[in-house]
Amino acid sequence: MIARFVLPVILSIGAATASGQAPVPVVERTITQGDVKTRVSLFSNRVLVVSVRRGGEDDFMRRMTLSEGQYMVYLASFLTSAEELDQQPISSEVDTSMAEVVISLHVGPDAPRLIRFSPMSIVKLPLARIQGALDDLQLQVLEASPSAEAMRTWEPAKGDRVELLNGATATVVEVRDEGLLIIEHDLTYIRESVSPEMRDQVILRVVEDEL
Repeated sequence: MIARFVLPVILSIGAATASGQAPVPVVERTITQGDVKTRVSLFSNRVLVVSVRRGGEDDFMRRMTLSEGQYMVYLASFLTSAEELDQQPISSEVDTSMAEVVISLHVGPDAPRLIRFSPMSIVKLPLARIQGALDDLQLQVLEASPSAEAMRTWEPAKGDRVELLNGATATVVEVRDEGLLIIEHDLTYIRESVSPEMRDQVILRVVEDEL
C-alpha cells in the first residue's frame, strides 16, 4: 500500500535531486494566533523545520533531519490523506479573525493545495490525520536537543574543542573506532566518555578556532 502511493513521489523527488534542484516542500503549516506565527515545514530532503515569529520578528527556529524510515512513514501518511481529501475538508467552519491555520500540501492529486481554516473549526478525518502528523512532527523538533542536527553531521577529530550543554568546555582527546569520544574538561581535566547516541545530550556545539 505504501509503495503504491510513495513510489511516484520518490521518482519525482529523485529527478529533481539529480538535476541539482534545491529541496522542495512536501507539506507546510502556519498557525497564526494574534501576532505569533508558528510554522512547521517538511522538505523533500527529509529536513524538518519549526520556526516561530512574534510581532513580525524571528523568535525561534530549529531543524532536524528525519531518518529515511521516519520520512517514508510520514510521506505515505500525507499522500494517503491527500488522496482522501474532498473539496470541502472542513465539517464546521468557525470564524476567528485573530487565529488561522494554513496548510500547503505539495503532494496528492490536487497539489499544490492550500487549505485555510480556523483552529476552532471541526475538520473531516483526512485533514485531521494531516493535522495530527504535523503536530507530531512539530513536537519532535521542539523536544529534540538543540544540538541534535549539528551532532548528526559532525565528524569529530582529536583536538576538537566543544562547548557542553552545562556551559563548560572540553577537548576531544580520543576518537575510537566505534564512535565513542573521550573528552577532557578544560577546567577540571576530568575525562568523560560520550557514546554516539549521547552526543547531543552532552555537547552543545563545536567551538571554532578563533583567529
